[in-house]
Amino acid sequence: MKRRGICLLLVLLLLAGLAACGGGGETAAASDSTASSAGQEAGWAEGGAEAAEQPAADFSTVRQNAKLILSADLALETRDYDKAVADIEQMTAAAGGYIQSSGTSGEPGSRFANYTLRVPQEKFESFFSQLGETCHVVSSNRWSEDVTDQYTDIETHLATLRTKHERLLSLLDQASKMEDIISLENALADCEYEIDSLTGEKRQYDDLVSFATITVSLSEVQTLTAVADGAGFGAQLAQAARSGLGGLTAAVRGGILLLVTIWPVLLLLGAGGGIFLCIRRRRAKAEAAAEAAKQEQDGCGTP
Repeated sequence: MKRRGICLLLVLLLLAGLAACGGGGETAAASDSTASSAGQEAGWAEGGAEAAEQPAADFSTVRQNAKLILSADLALETRDYDKAVADIEQMTAAAGGYIQSSGTSGEPGSRFANYTLRVPQEKFESFFSQLGETCHVVSSNRWSEDVTDQYTDIETHLATLRTKHERLLSLLDQASKMEDIISLENALADCEYEIDSLTGEKRQYDDLVSFATITVSLSEVQTLTAVADGAGFGAQLAQAARSGLGGLTAAVRGGILLLVTIWPVLLLLGAGGGIFLCIRRRRAKAEAAAEAAKQEQDGCGTP
């Protein structure tokens, strides 16, 4: 009985020890799990902070990998026409570009110029901004055209045609019959024509991609056109007020210029009106004198 009691006691102690070990393992596992979750949350928070500190998107890489034709147009106004023209031409030369076409019209005070400018693609953004700082911008637009697929097709077709051209030359060297020689020479001529045509088209794409096209219209004005600073009602109201004031000023200026322009006509009209009034007064006096004389005669003839 004593042996059975001792054995039973030992079994109970062993089971209690195993239970304690199991509980500790679960506690440790729970602690590890909690630490892991905390670590993941800390890692996510750090990752979010790094993402928030990332710089803005850079499109230069996209432009390098894609064939993009960049274009823009601006409507500009200036009160100092000669300086604005000189600035535009100097800025174009400084950017490494050139003037593709230009034209001027009008008289001093209301002159107009239009330019088609070509500048290197990498200078497009800075040049566009400089133009807006040089003169008063009435409107501006810019856009791009992706011609990567067309350009790739041309390159692929050219590679195929050049391979065909080499094979035709090899066959022509081996040909002995006149019919074969003539046929191969005709095929070579057609192949060379296609190569030249596609090479010219590829060269044109290279030029359009390498140099952006900017169209500028420059107007000489006395009063700059009011442009809204925003899209809200307040901005539109301020623009309307500035436009109305500018319109009133322009109307007064135009009226003065009109009077100065037609002063000879006004002088002639004034002189003609004065002569007409003098003649009318003389006639009125003559008629009054005649009427008085008639009345006097009538009074003398009455008994």
